[in-house]
Amino acid sequence: MTFLKLLDRFLVRLELTVAVLAMTGVAAILIAQVIFRYLLQSPLFFAEELALVLMIIATFAGFSLMVAEGRLITIDLFGGRISPRAHARIAWAMRGVVLVLAAALAVFALRYLAVPWVWIERSATLGLPRALLYAIVTTELWFLVFHQLVQLLQTWPGRPPEPQGGTA
Repeated sequence: MTFLKLLDRFLVRLELTVAVLAMTGVAAILIAQVIFRYLLQSPLFFAEELALVLMIIATFAGFSLMVAEGRLITIDLFGGRISPRAHARIAWAMRGVVLVLAAALAVFALRYLAVPWVWIERSATLGLPRALLYAIVTTELWFLVFHQLVQLLQTWPGRPPEPQGGTA
């Protein structure tokens, strides 16, 4: 389990870096677009498409990060009506549902990337294969699946809680 945690933490740092760089890129390209369009009267023809691609990358990286940190929005209908043990089991089962759905989506994304015509289609202004963006999104989906699997293993019902770092 230690190796999985280390890999999970490494992927979290990698995804955080990707998300920060993507959002920084969005800000930079939009500032440059304003300067070029309104001050130099020569807009950057690729700015909107590049900003959109970077936003998609940042969104999927951020979503995967939220799964890794256990910060997804949850609706707790049972709250104090059930025992803490039953509540933990329901939460674990819901993590399992998220894992299955995310894995199914990731498998379908991989199958989509395997279709040859997907690699032929190019973006309008950048001229890059659209499959590159799809591949990045698919990678982030697989990272999300991995993070969810690690959380599922860490919260296995009946498993003793792991000691927390720090002093008491």
